[in-house]
Amino acid sequence: MPYDCSYKEFWSCKPIEFSGNEGPIAALRRIEKTEAVLKISKCAEEDKIMFASNLFKDSALEWWNTILQSRGSDRVYNIEWEEFKNMVERKFYPPNEKEQIANKFLNLRMTGVDSKGYTTIFFEYARIVPTLASPEPVLISRYIWGLIGEIRHVVKAARPQTIEEAVELANTLTDELVRTREEDKRRNLTQRLTQEFRFGNSNRRNVGSTSAPYCRICKKKHSGRCSTHCNYCKAPGHKEEDCRRISSNGLCFNCGEKGHVKPNCPKLAPAANNMNTKMLEHLF
Repeated sequence: MPYDCSYKEFWSCKPIEFSGNEGPIAALRRIEKTEAVLKISKCAEEDKIMFASNLFKDSALEWWNTILQSRGSDRVYNIEWEEFKNMVERKFYPPNEKEQIANKFLNLRMTGVDSKGYTTIFFEYARIVPTLASPEPVLISRYIWGLIGEIRHVVKAARPQTIEEAVELANTLTDELVRTREEDKRRNLTQRLTQEFRFGNSNRRNVGSTSAPYCRICKKKHSGRCSTHCNYCKAPGHKEEDCRRISSNGLCFNCGEKGHVKPNCPKLAPAANNMNTKMLEHLF
């Protein structure tokens, strides 16, 4: 004698309640989940519709109560399971919504590198419009068509024989594409930082070597106007040994003789030599 489960046992399998406001995809999921629970709990045929309809709530429950009132509960609870599914389908994903899903399915594209998200939505739409997703070669072709260009041509060239092969290859290629892009990004960042570091060092070297020009007046490096003043004439722009007033008098500022100026004084070198000689004598 076949075993018939109780509603308590059916409910312990955690079926999903349905309000009717979730949309056509959710409605399909609820029906599929309910069918799975009915099968697992080994529910008797005569109890399937009663158990399943008891999951309705909100607008779905209002619709079901209207059906019971207009047709009679005895008649409704004795219909075939497939007829019950068709009633739910006509109510909660009618032809106009199916048409919208069909258009979305035909124009579905993979976004970025989210191959898994694309695959999930693709199969959800395919279940609602099965006529557009069969036979399997058509399903495979539509799936490949929606992939991003970087992997579409590779998957197509591989000629997968099943939809599972196409999905697996698409996911593998997408993961590889993500890794390649990340490696390129890191490589470009490293190159940019290296260039900035080299450019910065070059600027620092240039600042130390050429930022201040050589001054012919004071014989030092500095920027701006030279502040050197002559100790003889007090005029700016030259040193005492370069003073024209001294040279115009014909007198050397070092020895007081005519014919030369201090930088060219022949007595500067002997004086320096005498000083060096005295220092050596003092040392020894």
